[in-house]
Amino acid sequence: MTIENSGFAVNRRNFLTLAGAMVLSAAPLANEAIAAEDPTALFNIIRKQHGLPLLATEPKLEKAALYQAKRMASYDKIGHSVGWGNDFVSRLRQFGIHGPAAENVAAGQRNTAAVFEAWMNSPGHRKNMLDPDFYHYGLAWATPEAKPRYIYWAMELGV
Repeated sequence: MTIENSGFAVNRRNFLTLAGAMVLSAAPLANEAIAAEDPTALFNIIRKQHGLPLLATEPKLEKAALYQAKRMASYDKIGHSVGWGNDFVSRLRQFGIHGPAAENVAAGQRNTAAVFEAWMNSPGHRKNMLDPDFYHYGLAWATPEAKPRYIYWAMELGV
């Protein structure tokens, strides 16, 4: 596949390389509307660059991620266990998630590319994102009422 515009051509391999460089660059991408981004495409660029299987979203993981993002936003606190009875293992059970799983959380990044970049620069989060045993994920974000421009992120990964 080649994309052409006004005499400028970009083949598929170069496009993926450029897109991956944007995701992993030291400077965050411009402040974009989160809804306009395609997290699965961004995530799979990263996975492909590391020779890993591509991921697909999974409804249970998405629901668990949304629950955690909203929980962090409601408490205005980042963590894997926010509020009573909300630890990671209990959350997995609550949403019917079985088997190996991992969670990444973050706060403050303005878009998907920025949060992926932050996680890739953190050894533990990077390990979760590049785990070859994971084939599914769910990503969600939420904002606290008092700080509507501040974003809490949660990603759940599983088999």
